[in-house]
Amino acid sequence: MKIQRFIKKCEEFVICGGYGDADTLFIDGFPDNQSLYHIIVEGNVKMARPFESNYVTFDSNSNNFVDVREYLHSQRVYLSTSPYHIYGFNPIEIDQKWHGKLIDKSFDGDDNSWLICFKGKPIINGVSVNPMDYAKLENKKYQVIINDAIVGVFTKI
Repeated sequence: MKIQRFIKKCEEFVICGGYGDADTLFIDGFPDNQSLYHIIVEGNVKMARPFESNYVTFDSNSNNFVDVREYLHSQRVYLSTSPYHIYGFNPIEIDQKWHGKLIDKSFDGDDNSWLICFKGKPIINGVSVNPMDYAKLENKKYQVIINDAIVGVFTKI
């Protein structure tokens, strides 16, 4: 069984993540896990609170960007049903409020937002972006050629 976890503290947020084999079970919870959004780029993972029958399925093909803010102050149990690679977007301060979304076309940025590439090689304003590249946005138009990439924009509210 393989499982690898990682964390990167950025200027205004933290990215955590992990990858591993199918049928991997792991537990994470508050205060260690402050993920507001999960972004899955490979595989399938189910997440639930311990002893609850309701769960959320993260699927790299159909449900790859999931708002998990309702689980913020909870223990979380994760079970992979296939080899997986998943990220979490976290605030640096627990009381920070963020709104996240995936982008797949050109958009208007603002200076309270950050762009993060999770998978692929999109072209944004003529620049080729690699996975885990991120940038603070400005109040301007961003031209996007998505190239089948997974790119998120997160705005501090």
